[in-house]
Amino acid sequence: MAAVLPILALIAGIVLSLTIGFPLALGIVFAILVTLVSVNRLGYTWKQQFAFGWDGVKQTKPVLLILFLVGLLIPLLMMGGTIPAIIYYGLSIVNVNYLLVLSFLMTAGVSYLLGTSVGTLSTIGLSLMGIAHAADIPAGMVGGALISGAMVGERFSPISSSRLLVLANVGMTEAQDRQTRRPALLTTVLCAILFLTFDLFRANSGSSGTIGMYQELLASHFSISWLLMLPLIVLIASFSFRVKAFVALLYGIAASAIMVLATASLDAGTFVRSMLTGYELHSGTSLDELVHGGGMMSILSVLLLIILAGFLNGILNKANLLTPIVDKMMGSTNNNTVLVAKAAVLSLLVVIISCNQTIPILVLGSTLLGRFSRLSRGRELLGKTMLDSTLVMPVLVPWNGLAMVMAITLGVSTVQTLPFLFFSLLLPIVTIISSRTFSTEGGWLANKKAI
Repeated sequence: MAAVLPILALIAGIVLSLTIGFPLALGIVFAILVTLVSVNRLGYTWKQQFAFGWDGVKQTKPVLLILFLVGLLIPLLMMGGTIPAIIYYGLSIVNVNYLLVLSFLMTAGVSYLLGTSVGTLSTIGLSLMGIAHAADIPAGMVGGALISGAMVGERFSPISSSRLLVLANVGMTEAQDRQTRRPALLTTVLCAILFLTFDLFRANSGSSGTIGMYQELLASHFSISWLLMLPLIVLIASFSFRVKAFVALLYGIAASAIMVLATASLDAGTFVRSMLTGYELHSGTSLDELVHGGGMMSILSVLLLIILAGFLNGILNKANLLTPIVDKMMGSTNNNTVLVAKAAVLSLLVVIISCNQTIPILVLGSTLLGRFSRLSRGRELLGKTMLDSTLVMPVLVPWNGLAMVMAITLGVSTVQTLPFLFFSLLLPIVTIISSRTFSTEGGWLANKKAI
């Protein structure tokens, strides 16, 4: 019971937050207090638990740093004219009537090349979101398409850190991964069809007159030129050369700051205010809703939430409360479909509890490996299952660190994008259904017959 109480407390805090507006941070604090008492009864001292919690907070450091830098980068891109320039040229190049499917395909391609969903969304994703706003397309739809495309790259990219972590954790090779991609490839095609269908049946996007109006407003308030694209080029080039996300964002911030100094005529007070509370154009036109955002104040609550979630996860992980629950829920079945379905459900549960992308991969990989290894090709089946569920599910959980980074970057909440996160919603289902054709003796039955 001591192992179950913390999870029940966390679920209760989440439910209260979603139903009656109870602050999620307080809900996690409640879960932490229950966890401290429960784990103390298991024999761990208060000092040990706080050490566990601090270790959990330290594991969130990469996410905290990226969020901090994104909060600095966005207002600089606005003030320097980079985002306005991208929107201006994008409105001329991109067919906004097919923006959803284009957003999905473009972010999928860029994410595959860069190997990072966050880097993709902080560059091309942010720009496409601005174009969507100018074309009066619902932000939730576009955000869902952008995040779905970014997660396609996370799943397939040969340099995706999360994908490589799954392969290393279960002992799966690149060749084995390539042989198990059929459900993910099918889901990618289904997502493209779905977004295209939404494009065809939703109300027409902004007329050429409206788009022209936005371009005139942008040109009147910013000195639009291709030179303003330099910070974006620096960001994309940094990610392309496999520079770590933290360093790449620093390069982008430096290039953006130089652009602000070279092109913008802002007083010190306006600059500091924009960095703290976010950039505001104050033009008195509809452009104000298009060019704004960022700032440190907007992400402080998110940073606090991630710190609290990391503290809770540290205790749960170090006290080994998750492993027994996972073992019990898996049971003893040898049916492929049942095993994969249980693993997918457990993936979602651990993602909800851990508020992290890395911890679920580590916990489930080490916990489920023994169970799946009883099958002749169990490692391959487990790796496929985790790549198609554990890896992509964090964006579905509003309080998960990855989802919060994406929400801050795009300026649209996870709740708004959730109905349109087709890749992360459909892929686990497609994987479960397709697992019945996976032979533990020779991979996919179709491939076996072909051989």
